[in-house]
Parts: sequence; C-alpha cells; structure tokens
Amino acid sequence: MKVLALVPSFFGPTGDAVNERQLLIALARRVEKCYVVTFVGFKQIFTKRRMELNIVLLENMIRIPFPLPQIHVLIICFAAIIVSCFVSLIGLMLNMLKKIDLIYIRGSFLSIGFLTFRSLAQKTIVKIPAIIEDEITNEGIIKSLIKKIASFTDRLVLAKAGRVAVNGRPLYYELARRRYFIHKYEPLEIPPGIDLNLVEKIKNKVSKEISLDSLNRLKEHYTVGFLGLIEWWQGVDALVKSIAKLKNISLDKPVKLLLVGDGLERRKIENLCRELKVNYEITGFVEHDKALEYLSMFDVLVLPRHRISTTESIIPIKVIEAWALGIPVIVTKHQAFLENRIRNYEDVVYCEPEPDSIAEAILTILRNKELRERLRANGTKLAKQFDYNKIAERLLKTFDDK
Repeated sequence: MKVLALVPSFFGPTGDAVNERQLLIALARRVEKCYVVTFVGFKQIFTKRRMELNIVLLENMIRIPFPLPQIHVLIICFAAIIVSCFVSLIGLMLNMLKKIDLIYIRGSFLSIGFLTFRSLAQKTIVKIPAIIEDEITNEGIIKSLIKKIASFTDRLVLAKAGRVAVNGRPLYYELARRRYFIHKYEPLEIPPGIDLNLVEKIKNKVSKEISLDSLNRLKEHYTVGFLGLIEWWQGVDALVKSIAKLKNISLDKPVKLLLVGDGLERRKIENLCRELKVNYEITGFVEHDKALEYLSMFDVLVLPRHRISTTESIIPIKVIEAWALGIPVIVTKHQAFLENRIRNYEDVVYCEPEPDSIAEAILTILRNKELRERLRANGTKLAKQFDYNKIAERLLKTFDDK
C-alpha cells in the first residue's frame, strides 16, 4: 500500500506537528511508501529552528515541504486551498499510475482539490480536528470570513470524502449540527496517541542522567506543570492564580510553576506571574524529547482548559504522555474524558477552569500520597490504549473494510 498525506504541520515541537508526525511514522511502518506534503515556516528555513527539519524518518517516507510564512490564519487558510489544488493534480497522476492507495488529509482546507476528483475522493480520509471559528477570539470580519469558508469546506468533506475522521465523536456531532450535514459512514476516531518506545527511552535517560544535586533541587519544591501552547483557551491564567492562592496554605515545601511551551499569551502570563509573585519558569518551545524530560519531573500536570468544541472532543497528547510517565493529571472534565470513562480520583482529578477549583485539586494530590500512587498506576495502564501503532492499524483496517 502507498499513502499520500497532507498535513499543515509535521516538523517542530507543537502538539499538532508531534501528533501527525508520530501517526504518519506509525503508518509508514505498515505501508510500502508514504509521501508527506506539509508546510514549513520561514523561521524553520532561515533561523536556528531549521534544526527542526533534521528529523530522521523511515526510508520509505518522502517529504514534500511547501514554504509558508506564518503571518495570519486567513493567509494560511487560502494557502492550504491553493496547495490542495496543486497537489491534487500530482495525486491524480499518481493515482492513474496506481502509485497511491490511500490519501490522508488533516483539515478540510487542504482537502478541496482532492475532493474535486471522484477517483481521489473515494480514497481520501479527511481529519477535521476542530471547528476552526471556535478557536478565534476576536470577533469581526476576519472571523466571519473564516467561518464561512470553513463551513463550506467542512460541508464538502462531509459530502464527498471517502471517510471523515475526528479526534472524538463529540466533535463530529457538533460539526454535523453546525454544518447541517452528516457523512454516509460513521466517523473514524483518530485521537492523539503516544509512542511508548519513546517514553521508555525518556524514562531511562532521565533516571541515568539526573544527578544527586538535581534531585535535591527538585525536592526543594513541588513542581506543578503545564505543557503546551500558551493560548487563551488553555486556562493558564487561572492556573497562575491558583498557584498564587497556594502561597497562603501550609505545605511541607513551596510550589513552583513550570510552563513548558510558548504562545501568544506568554507576555500576559509572565506579567501575571510577576504581579502575583508566583515562582515560575517558562521554557519556550522545546523539542518533543526535551518536553517529555520536563514532564517526567512534574509532581502534577495541570490542564484547566476552557470548554470549546475542540477541547471537549480530545484527550490531549500531553495527558497520555503524563499517564505513560506516571505523572498525576488535573484536567477540566471535558466530554472526551467522560466518553472514554476516565474516572475522577482514579485516573485523573477533575477541576473547573477557575482558580479555587484548580488550587483545591492541586492540594488534594500533593497532600495524598496514596492518591498519587493510584493515579500513577492507572495512568500507565491507560496510556497503552493510545499506542500510535494500534491507531495506525485501526485506520488502515477501517479503510480496507469500507
């Protein structure tokens, strides 16, 4: 089998890039050839970030990068449509030569060209990861325009794609409600996953490299951590305020906030930490391996994300990685967790995305050793359900059975 994949991000440390990279590597292990078409930012070409492009991939993976300045979401949307139309012509030729058996596309904008040709559409799986307008905060002409374009492209996918994929069913149901259209087949669920082999390597590396001095420094405080994009919907501001509340509560040692990541809200969060006199550190973007090393040193991972269509439908990769590393997790009670029967005080501790609730959840974990051990043990078992190898096998099998 030969696979052609179009994904907006493949290189770099962002969650989307890590997810798609690991999924496509897992797919490539099971097929003869895997062509990967993706965007590459100018910073990844002309700055130190070009090291992100030096990823060692499988020999049967062929990368086809398209340079794209990360200027504005509207420009990226139109660029995706143009690239889709161009690459679909290449796909059409490959299809005529019987060089392509399956087409995987992330995002409806990138699918337009392929859905124009019936022979390609039948082989195409389009993953719709989000209802895009829900992630845009500023009201106005730009948001309205993007919403109209997304509505058209999403409906096109629901009407013509061979299969529609989503992170979870809650998003699909909301998508069908908003776009007034359903696909003829049940949606494929392609959630974020995990490379268990990579996690084991990180565990071994950290256990070997951590020095006695480093261990003593870690023991000087509790490390409450966040990992991901520092964006409005992540609830990082509520997390900072919850840490400030803990300063007035008796614990056997102080709490430090470690934010692993970067984003548009970074300056705002830094100012808030200084204003509230919170002991904090922000790493900025780091490579995936390094992010896992930081995560392995958390006492607890906290993700107090706001409830929007995207967050309700997905168990984030960082939660799965925390489970695999044995790190207790505090998270908003999103629909995706309930659908997967993730239990409160057994698998995670749920909170509301507001300071008092987050602070109470953090205290509950830090003060209860038995709870921490239970969360670690159950998390390790849960992570195995999200192995990317299993997800890739399920994806290929489902398409074959159609």
